Amino acid sequence: MIRKKFLIPDYVLNFKCTMCTECCKRWQINFDKETVKKYDYFSTLDEDFAAMLSSIKKEKDGGAIVKFNNKVEGNREGIDLTEADVCPFLDEEGLCTIQRKYGIEALSDTCKMFPRGITLTERGYEISLTYACAAAAETLKKKLPIEFYQDPKNFSFPSLHTQYNKIGNLLERSKVGKTNYYKIEELLINIMQFRDIDIDTRLILTGMIIDKLKDGDMDGVKRYLRNIDQFLIDQFNSLPAKPVIIMGFLNNIIASKIWIDMSEINMKELFQLAYQQFNPLNNSDSQADRLLEAYNKYYRVGIEDINHIYENYFVNFIFSKKFYTHKYMDAYFLMIFFYTLIRFFTICRCLAEKRKVDENLVVAVINTIERSIGHNVTFYEDILDQIKKGGYNRLPYMISLVNLKLE
Repeated sequence: MIRKKFLIPDYVLNFKCTMCTECCKRWQINFDKETVKKYDYFSTLDEDFAAMLSSIKKEKDGGAIVKFNNKVEGNREGIDLTEADVCPFLDEEGLCTIQRKYGIEALSDTCKMFPRGITLTERGYEISLTYACAAAAETLKKKLPIEFYQDPKNFSFPSLHTQYNKIGNLLERSKVGKTNYYKIEELLINIMQFRDIDIDTRLILTGMIIDKLKDGDMDGVKRYLRNIDQFLIDQFNSLPAKPVIIMGFLNNIIASKIWIDMSEINMKELFQLAYQQFNPLNNSDSQADRLLEAYNKYYRVGIEDINHIYENYFVNFIFSKKFYTHKYMDAYFLMIFFYTLIRFFTICRCLAEKRKVDENLVVAVINTIERSIGHNVTFYEDILDQIKKGGYNRLPYMISLVNLKLE
């Protein structure tokens, strides 16, 4: 039997499910066709299981969608299981009936993987996380730089059918213009972990590098990096803050259609805070001044305590292959979109609670945003569409969204 190979970051190795059941509520869960076949067989042997299986809607491709239309009566250690839109396979103790009866291998690919993202490459199965899971988001608090392990000892993962991404060999990568992808991924992670400069400067430097890569100019990137010195870094740090531009961008994003089907209560609460503190739809100079004042009073004073949160967030973003599945510059636009949104809503909470930013605040905001839109790649095209329609898809504009420091 061929042994599986893995490339795993330390935060994935350290992740532990807390059985909070949040991933079993509200979201659509898909069963792959191999799982459906397996469950059809189980239902011939188990009448109770057959009754639960009536809660899935089969698709033409052989897969199925789980219909969340019931309530589970019960409570486990303060975890509420009485709300609507709960998975029908969740029992009264908040545990999965399928896993209890048939073991973890019986789960669908969706349920086995979450909150992990898995990509099969020449290096093996590479595993990242989605921070839509609160326990996964807690791993962002790790203060030491992330390390990666090839085939870590005693690590294993249940077998999957088809629900993972793939990156092909050198020939296949060259066909999509990503011949040097692994070198680029390593370079971008190294920039994100370069702690001699703050997170804003790292993001700006990433944008400058990506701009060189948009035409596949790897040699140009190498020349650019050789010429970077402290003077250039100081130039990055001295870029003027442009809160009016930032508020204009937030105005367009918050008013966009990507939030129409928003179901997460915590995200709705963040929106309410934003309107109470800033009213982003009123894009005035006074609101921009208020943003800058709040940034300096509550956020900037604590930024040294949260740089590692953003570093870890973006290392995971890069390692989850966003720069392979998207054009290089589009992936960078997504980075800045999420950074701008996370920072803004964190400032809203700081302002409302009159408190200095800390890692708990930032992690909570990240978890909320990821639960609403970040965990589902189908939202990414909508985000990019909004960015391009608003004319924000230019490097100078993206860089202007990063810097809020006013020297």
